[in-house]
Amino acid sequence: GRPECIGSRPIQLALGGPKVEHATGKVALREAFATVASWRRKDPIEVGSGITVIGHDPFWAELISDEEYRAEAAALASRGYVIKNKEHLANFRAFEAALGRDGARHPTRKRLPVGQGCAGCCFDVGSALFCDVCGAYPATRS
Repeated sequence: GRPECIGSRPIQLALGGPKVEHATGKVALREAFATVASWRRKDPIEVGSGITVIGHDPFWAELISDEEYRAEAAALASRGYVIKNKEHLANFRAFEAALGRDGARHPTRKRLPVGQGCAGCCFDVGSALFCDVCGAYPATRS
């Protein structure tokens, strides 16, 4: 995102409630069409899309045991992958099933050695902040 599009503004989170200082995005657009409904705090995309509810679904607990998750996440960490939860592990398994170990058959992205590239998967992200392979944000290493 562009820095001039993000700012802190007093936002009324509940009808009739007090205005509270919050970070918000799309500042120029929200100021151009300023109504109570046009302002909201800046939340990660998964909050607005509802994916945070799915991520806590008991489905994943039944699909992958805690022991299986811990062991596989540790093994993948040694290969340079950050596996955040059971849902992420299930998606990683599908990724490797489709594209081979370490995504060797990925048509457009190259995996770099462990410790390089994306902080979540070691794929080359250049100077991008978001990794479109694993979803890491920020993807760049500090």
